[in-house]
Amino acid sequence: MKGYTKEDIKRILGSSWPTMPEGHETGNQLRRRKGREMREGKRPYPTYPAKKVGPQFDENGKYIYPEGSGFNYMDKVDPNSEWNCTGGKVS
Repeated sequence: MKGYTKEDIKRILGSSWPTMPEGHETGNQLRRRKGREMREGKRPYPTYPAKKVGPQFDENGKYIYPEGSGFNYMDKVDPNSEWNCTGGKVS
């Protein structure tokens, strides 16, 4: 058998071998438990507002970009690049 067994690792680590406290559940166990409870009707499903609200969103819930943000792609294209296809012709 290649590698270390669980017992070998436990022996090497000694007192630093982690032990879970009683009643502790991992993140995966928590996610599965909550999902099971929602399907059984014991826990409500989360609800999210359909549109965003706040000063940075318009009345339709779309983000309002600040003035002067963003860039024009054609301003960033290097005219001396060999990949520049300004003529529509690729050589």
